[in-house]
Amino acid sequence: MDTPRLHADAVDVWETDDDLTLTLNTGGVTLMHIRARYHGWIDEVINSAGVAGPGPSSWTLIGRELSLELGAKSAALLGLPQDCLVRLDVDDESISRVRAALLEILHSACYVVDTPEGRLRS
Repeated sequence: MDTPRLHADAVDVWETDDDLTLTLNTGGVTLMHIRARYHGWIDEVINSAGVAGPGPSSWTLIGRELSLELGAKSAALLGLPQDCLVRLDVDDESISRVRAALLEILHSACYVVDTPEGRLRS
Protein backbone atom coordinates (compact mmCIF):
# COMPACT_ATOMS: atom_id res chain seq x y z
CA MET A 1 0.00 0.00 0.00
CA ASP A 2 1.33 3.45 -0.90
CA THR A 3 1.50 5.88 1.97
CA PRO A 4 0.29 9.37 1.03
CA ARG A 5 3.08 11.94 1.06
CA LEU A 6 2.57 15.38 2.56
CA HIS A 7 4.42 18.43 1.26
CA ALA A 8 5.89 21.31 3.23
CA ASP A 9 7.12 24.42 1.43
CA ALA A 10 8.16 26.44 4.48
CA VAL A 11 9.54 25.70 7.93
CA ASP A 12 9.93 27.67 11.11
CA VAL A 13 11.80 26.88 14.31
CA TRP A 14 11.38 28.75 17.55
CA GLU A 15 12.25 28.30 21.19
CA THR A 16 10.65 29.61 24.36
CA ASP A 17 11.48 28.98 28.00
CA ASP A 18 9.04 26.04 27.87
CA ASP A 19 9.61 24.37 24.52
CA LEU A 20 11.36 24.02 21.17
CA THR A 21 9.05 23.79 18.16
CA LEU A 22 9.51 22.98 14.48
CA THR A 23 6.60 24.00 12.28
CA LEU A 24 6.04 22.58 8.80
CA ASN A 25 3.83 24.70 6.55
CA THR A 26 2.35 24.31 3.12
CA GLY A 27 0.79 27.13 1.12
CA GLY A 28 0.90 29.42 4.16
CA VAL A 29 -1.05 26.93 6.29
CA THR A 30 0.40 24.95 9.18
CA LEU A 31 0.75 21.27 8.31
CA MET A 32 2.09 20.21 11.72
CA HIS A 33 4.23 21.17 14.67
CA ILE A 34 6.85 18.88 16.17
CA ARG A 35 7.61 20.04 19.70
CA ALA A 36 9.67 19.17 22.73
CA ARG A 37 8.31 20.45 26.00
CA TYR A 38 11.22 20.97 28.37
CA HIS A 39 9.27 20.08 31.50
CA GLY A 40 9.69 16.30 31.43
CA TRP A 41 11.25 16.31 27.94
CA ILE A 42 8.01 15.27 26.28
CA ASP A 43 8.05 15.24 22.48
CA GLU A 44 4.83 15.52 20.55
CA VAL A 45 3.32 16.10 17.13
CA ILE A 46 0.53 18.63 16.79
CA ASN A 47 -1.71 18.49 13.72
CA SER A 48 -3.15 21.47 11.84
CA ALA A 49 -6.27 21.40 14.05
CA GLY A 50 -4.15 21.80 17.21
CA VAL A 51 -4.56 18.21 18.42
CA ALA A 52 -1.39 16.90 20.13
CA GLY A 53 -0.24 13.31 20.14
CA PRO A 54 2.88 11.47 21.26
CA GLY A 55 5.96 12.03 19.10
CA PRO A 56 7.30 9.40 16.73
CA SER A 57 9.17 6.31 17.89
CA SER A 58 11.58 6.77 15.00
CA TRP A 59 12.25 9.20 12.18
CA THR A 60 14.47 9.70 9.16
CA LEU A 61 15.57 12.74 7.21
CA ILE A 62 17.24 11.59 4.01
CA GLY A 63 17.70 14.37 1.50
CA ARG A 64 14.42 16.25 1.58
CA GLU A 65 12.28 13.29 2.66
CA LEU A 66 11.14 13.28 6.28
CA SER A 67 9.55 10.13 7.64
CA LEU A 68 7.91 9.99 11.07
CA GLU A 69 6.92 6.59 12.46
CA LEU A 70 3.91 7.27 14.68
CA GLY A 71 2.29 4.79 17.01
CA ALA A 72 -1.20 3.59 16.05
CA LYS A 73 -2.83 5.60 18.87
CA SER A 74 -0.97 8.80 17.97
CA ALA A 75 -1.66 8.41 14.22
CA ALA A 76 -5.38 7.89 14.84
CA LEU A 77 -5.55 10.85 17.24
CA LEU A 78 -3.76 13.13 14.77
CA GLY A 79 -5.47 11.85 11.62
CA LEU A 80 -2.10 11.01 10.08
CA PRO A 81 -0.74 7.75 8.66
CA GLN A 82 1.50 5.72 10.97
CA ASP A 83 4.31 6.09 8.44
CA CYS A 84 3.95 9.84 7.91
CA LEU A 85 6.01 10.96 4.92
CA VAL A 86 6.70 14.64 4.30
CA ARG A 87 8.49 16.04 1.24
CA LEU A 88 10.35 19.20 2.32
CA ASP A 89 10.36 21.55 -0.66
CA VAL A 90 12.65 24.07 1.03
CA ASP A 91 16.20 25.38 0.52
CA ASP A 92 19.38 23.86 1.97
CA GLU A 93 19.50 26.35 4.86
CA SER A 94 15.98 25.33 5.90
CA ILE A 95 16.90 21.63 5.68
CA SER A 96 19.80 22.36 8.02
CA ARG A 97 17.43 24.10 10.47
CA VAL A 98 14.98 21.17 10.29
CA ARG A 99 17.78 18.66 10.91
CA ALA A 100 19.12 20.57 13.93
CA ALA A 101 15.64 21.04 15.40
CA LEU A 102 14.68 17.38 14.96
CA LEU A 103 17.92 16.17 16.52
CA GLU A 104 17.15 18.35 19.54
CA ILE A 105 13.40 17.69 19.75
CA LEU A 106 13.39 13.96 18.96
CA HIS A 107 16.75 13.08 20.49
CA SER A 108 15.37 10.04 22.33
CA ALA A 109 13.69 8.50 19.24
CA CYS A 110 15.55 6.23 16.84
CA TYR A 111 16.72 8.12 13.78
CA VAL A 112 18.69 8.10 10.56
CA VAL A 113 19.65 11.53 9.25
CA ASP A 114 21.88 12.85 6.49
CA THR A 115 24.35 15.51 7.56
CA PRO A 116 27.09 17.30 5.64
CA GLU A 117 29.56 14.98 7.39
CA GLY A 118 27.65 11.82 6.46
CA ARG A 119 24.73 9.72 7.66
CA LEU A 120 24.04 9.62 11.42
CA ARG A 121 22.17 6.82 13.16
CA SER A 122 20.96 6.70 16.73
